[in-house]
Amino acid sequence: MKEYTVEDVKNVLRPRLGDDVPLLLFRILRIIGMRSILGESSGATLYMMGKRVGNMLPASTMEQFVDTILELKIGIPHITTVDEDHINVKLYECITCAGFSYTGEMFCDMESGIIAGLLENVLGKKAKSTQTKSWTAGYEYCEFEVFLY
Repeated sequence: MKEYTVEDVKNVLRPRLGDDVPLLLFRILRIIGMRSILGESSGATLYMMGKRVGNMLPASTMEQFVDTILELKIGIPHITTVDEDHINVKLYECITCAGFSYTGEMFCDMESGIIAGLLENVLGKKAKSTQTKSWTAGYEYCEFEVFLY
């Protein structure tokens, strides 16, 4: 199977429809489609997919980390804790769950992976991200605790 890069997929030729897709379509594919196909393994699979995507994206500074998340409309990131082995990232307007009804379940695994992958690029260390807060658990943002090693 051929491996594709960001360069391979970034050119879009849709003169009438453009390069945006409705968030509703993304959420149907992401929340309903992936969970129905992968079941309980969807979280781990989406995390690993997100981490790989994050590793593929060019970011070498914290400013580029923030700009990339904003540019891709993943959410509005706010870095709340930084030390040599720990970073907390609040993500407002999360692509997957902002506005979602309360479920008590946190399922922004893909975003968690993207954050970890991007931070690996920026900081030159391995990263493991865990979601600790979510719109679907009663907050108006998602929060990710990232450990660096």
